[in-house]
Amino acid sequence: MCPTDTGYLLGGDGLREEVVRKIFAMKGRSFNKPIHLVVSDLEMARRLSFWNEGAEKLCKEFLPGPLTLVLKKREIVPDLLVSGTGKVGLRMPGNRIPMELAAAAQAPITATSANRSGKDSPFTVEEVLQQLEGGLEDVSLILDQGETSYRMPSTLVDLTDPAPRILREGPISAQQIFRVLG
Repeated sequence: MCPTDTGYLLGGDGLREEVVRKIFAMKGRSFNKPIHLVVSDLEMARRLSFWNEGAEKLCKEFLPGPLTLVLKKREIVPDLLVSGTGKVGLRMPGNRIPMELAAAAQAPITATSANRSGKDSPFTVEEVLQQLEGGLEDVSLILDQGETSYRMPSTLVDLTDPAPRILREGPISAQQIFRVLG
């Protein structure tokens, strides 16, 4: 468990189904709700997704930062992680710690918030511990960096169709996104 720029996450190897199952269980999350990934760099992002021009533009402008790009997934990404959608959300947060963990593991790490499903995203370790009390037996490491830079989830942009869609507006506004995409 570690902070991003937009909240604390439950991180594990996002390509190992047994790890992904544990994370769904810890959160009490429905298998119908996909989990995103933190990648170490663009090379890892391209190995996991079908990178496109929109992703390239947004990456140059906003990443690392509070943005999640939803792209078509490659076969290496487990269907369980993405709830069978064929799409994967990728993050390169402004807090470099999760990216460095992904680099050290040589695998993307899950980027789901460290909360019970349906509850508010945690922005401090204290909030995580309150929400997941009694459910931390599978957590090997908790990195406490105090409060995150933003007290809201990342902006979520779906780039899988010709017309990009804002699925969730966060620190980066829809206006900023569409200004970059043209």
